[in-house]
Amino acid sequence: MTLVELLVVIAIIGAMVALLLPAVQSARASARSAACKNQLRQIGFAIIGFCDSNEGQFPHNVHFGETLSWVDTLAPYMESVDAIRICPEDPIADERLAIKGSSYVANDFIINDIAANQVSDKVRFLRQIESTHRTMVGFEIADKWGADPKKIVEHAHASNWFTPLNIQRGFVTWAIEQDIHLERHFSASNYLFLDAHVETISSDQIKQWVDEGFDFSKPQ
Repeated sequence: MTLVELLVVIAIIGAMVALLLPAVQSARASARSAACKNQLRQIGFAIIGFCDSNEGQFPHNVHFGETLSWVDTLAPYMESVDAIRICPEDPIADERLAIKGSSYVANDFIINDIAANQVSDKVRFLRQIESTHRTMVGFEIADKWGADPKKIVEHAHASNWFTPLNIQRGFVTWAIEQDIHLERHFSASNYLFLDAHVETISSDQIKQWVDEGFDFSKPQ
């Protein structure tokens, strides 16, 4: 084989790699998204199990590691909490796992502290939900929260997203993005519903709901 022929072969191989690499990367990303959905599904079934064992009451949220987070209270209802608490697409997965954090945050309309139930639309019991298949309970955490052991964030402040002031000033999407990641997987993220099914919803869909004034986080 001459030098020219060798260079041609190398060029062809390089072109093939360039063509195949995006497909391989896309397949890997799809696999990570599927793994994330499976983990959220397990969390969903664990929440249902917790409710069954506690007269229908949901787990409570906490603030900054003051006690076990709602994810940890689900331990009796799954094989391993640590195996499901971190999304494989989370850029700080190892750091978050080391401090017992999670890639997932709860909807504070559903999983909240006792005092918060004085707030309109917040619930404490599964029986208060009419449509579990349309009620979101879990989201993917925003990257901004990092992995500070003094600031473990385990719930989203969904009840504060669609406030009159945020709506008036056009800040609803901004408020949402302070709590949850809208594009963890490609241009979408995974969302856990109370019947334990998981949907991948695009950021465009979320923004459309915001524009329409639809508070997708409220119990349905």
